[in-house]
Amino acid sequence: MVQPQIDGFEILGLVGEGACGSIFIAREADNVNPGTWYAIRVFNAIAINRPLIENIAGRLTNGSYPEGVVPILWKQSRQGSNCMVMPMLADIDEAKGTIAPRSLQETIADYPKDDAWETIEKIAHAIASMHGRRIPHGNLKPGNVFFDEQGKVQLTDFAMGHMPGVGMLPFTDALLYAPPEQLREPDGYVSGKGYGWDTYAFAVLAFRMLTGKFPRCEATFKKVAPGPGEHHVTGIQADVIKLAERLEHRELENWPEEAHDDRERKRREVLQRCLSLNPEDRYKDLNEVLQAWSDIDTDAAAALAKSKLKSKVKRSRAGMLFALLLAGAGAFGCFTLFGLLQKEKIARQDDIEALNQRITALTTERDEAAKSEAEAIAYSQNAAKREDKLRKQLIALGVTNDRLLEWMLRDRNTDLPELQKTGPDKTAADAMERELRAFLKMTEGEDQFQPIRARIMLQLSELEIHRKNPADADTLLDRAIPALQKAGINEPGQPYRIARARLITLLQALDQNNEALTSSLLPKVRSAIAQLEQADPVETQRINATMELIEGRLVEASDPAKALAHFQKAIQNLEGIHQALPENVKIRSELARNILHSSTLAESLDRVEDATKLRGEAANHLRWLLDKNPQFSFAKVKLAEMEIMAAEADMLSGNDSAGERKLKKAESLLKGVALDDVSPTGSAMQVAVVKGLQAVLLRDRGRTSDAAKNLDRAIDLTGKIVAANPTANEPLYRLAGFHWSRASLAGDAGDSSTELKLGSKAATMMQQLLKNGAGKRDNELRRSLAYLYGDLGHTANNLGKTADAVSHYKNAAVMWQSLIDKNGKRDEFVEGLKWSQSRAKAAAR
Repeated sequence: MVQPQIDGFEILGLVGEGACGSIFIAREADNVNPGTWYAIRVFNAIAINRPLIENIAGRLTNGSYPEGVVPILWKQSRQGSNCMVMPMLADIDEAKGTIAPRSLQETIADYPKDDAWETIEKIAHAIASMHGRRIPHGNLKPGNVFFDEQGKVQLTDFAMGHMPGVGMLPFTDALLYAPPEQLREPDGYVSGKGYGWDTYAFAVLAFRMLTGKFPRCEATFKKVAPGPGEHHVTGIQADVIKLAERLEHRELENWPEEAHDDRERKRREVLQRCLSLNPEDRYKDLNEVLQAWSDIDTDAAAALAKSKLKSKVKRSRAGMLFALLLAGAGAFGCFTLFGLLQKEKIARQDDIEALNQRITALTTERDEAAKSEAEAIAYSQNAAKREDKLRKQLIALGVTNDRLLEWMLRDRNTDLPELQKTGPDKTAADAMERELRAFLKMTEGEDQFQPIRARIMLQLSELEIHRKNPADADTLLDRAIPALQKAGINEPGQPYRIARARLITLLQALDQNNEALTSSLLPKVRSAIAQLEQADPVETQRINATMELIEGRLVEASDPAKALAHFQKAIQNLEGIHQALPENVKIRSELARNILHSSTLAESLDRVEDATKLRGEAANHLRWLLDKNPQFSFAKVKLAEMEIMAAEADMLSGNDSAGERKLKKAESLLKGVALDDVSPTGSAMQVAVVKGLQAVLLRDRGRTSDAAKNLDRAIDLTGKIVAANPTANEPLYRLAGFHWSRASLAGDAGDSSTELKLGSKAATMMQQLLKNGAGKRDNELRRSLAYLYGDLGHTANNLGKTADAVSHYKNAAVMWQSLIDKNGKRDEFVEGLKWSQSRAKAAAR
């Protein structure tokens, strides 16, 4: 790779090459800080996802850099590439020209050794600091764990390796530490699964440092793992699927020797849970692992303190008993020598009384000591119980929030999809609420607990959100926010957390049609969003996009132009998120949905060019989604819908051949798609429209039997859609059209009775649409009814149903007159009116 040239730096040469690119050693050009060395990384573009790395790095540098992560800068080389600059964590002897990296990889062969646990804890704290910023590493291995001059751990190369959007994956030993789900689906990194990957990879690394072996596939992995001083092994193919299959069919290795004590045994159990092949069984992130270890240490310390207390009490009791024995022996001696000491009785009386008092005092002290021992043991037990209860209550503060942090954008039918999938059920949620409310009651009025109380109120509001109780959530938020301010709590991410909670309560109020609550929530949500200046830009864009969508939906019925402006702002924010997370399927999906909705709104405003442009943008996103997942039904249905719209336009303009080609594309897209979506624009509706349009083409070619089958299928599907959506106009309009077409086929076959029956049914549906308000379709619907009533009058007259024929002709005349009243005396309308009136008179004779 060409050596980069960067202003301000002197590049001295290449020091290493890896799967992701090359590393050069450098120092400042003017030798401003002699002895300070830098590593310059030049990436292999197809082996990394550069936007992802830059985005993650940007999030890490938002505020102070997390402890345990190597700080990095981005510098543009004169050749045009964007290079990563970071401290060179190595012992460098300039005179000898040697570079000795201070990485775990250099000493991995020395393990297991006495200080293994100490180093493992340092690594755990470094990863936990990343997880605290909601950043997963995703690429843990010995070669990415470095040590600074003070021996502190420094992590490198996060968001590299087996990541979403990586075009080429050469073998890297990080694959030996990755869980199977990462190997199979690297896209999970951008949807919050990376924390579980890190938990697994950390446990593999810890197991190897404690035992010298991999916990699974040791015989295979030790052959391909690089040795000390090596950082990659060449000539190995990265067959990640095969690697995942091997891991999934291997039992966990046993520990080679017994733990030194109960504390280490429990710590090993934590690691074993982290090594579970089921992500749901692992700790969610390294902060939970550290908390588990801390609980073990706390329990061990409490047990030791209790043991010491018991020992002290025992020693005290033994001392008292010994003193009593001495006192008893002294008393016995006094009585034995009573005769000899009779003369000195008066002189010794004071001594005897003092000795008796000492015996009494020791007896009392013995009794009190026994009582104190029982009280001490009881106090120790109660203290342990209180401590355990408090610990559990404090841990409960993070349970729901950890899941809420995965919330990104509201899906169509769920407010908190991550809670719907993995969150606590009602029983667990009730238990959690009882614990939290009990803690509030227990600490009421105690100043030292106010920070915890503020956090609990926020936690309870999120619990009510999970239960879809927006009013209760709003009340708790109104209490929590001033309590947090009063306690001086302003943690990283807190404004985003509050804005997100406010926003979800608004979404739920809208879903529940609670207009009063919606009105009161709107200013609160806007205020919370306005305070997001320092929040993560991607998260802020998510919030803003969702809020713009809400604002648009609130005014869509009364002011569609204003609603469209809101939707366009939402799309801009979503585009910003898409640029930061280009491989995120959910973002692309949301973009496509909202662009399509905007195109429909633009079309309703007669902004045809805008609608066409928006549909084209949506189609690009949908094709990308379909390329990523050929079975993605949403993309298939929406692309098919666009092809159907184009086909219908072609057929109306007389270009049946072009229309037929587009219908075939739509039919191909819809092939295999489940028809259980009976929404007005869902898969079933698109299949029905394709069948209906194909019937028109088949009838024109004389294939009336095939046309009838297609129409029967279209009527069956659309009937179910109308039943499921009784207030939706479009399905009813389509169903009326299908019945009319089927009536015409019956008439062609000479079945006038069926023609009259089906035609009358279609007319009733069209009248219902007019009554509901047909909007832009009003003229089209009146014109169709006018012609349909004319056909019905002719059919009824042929059947000898004179009264029905007159009624239908008069109805046709009413429709033509309404068109003239609305649009003026156009030739078609005037001629239609005259014809209908003359037919009505002729039928009445």
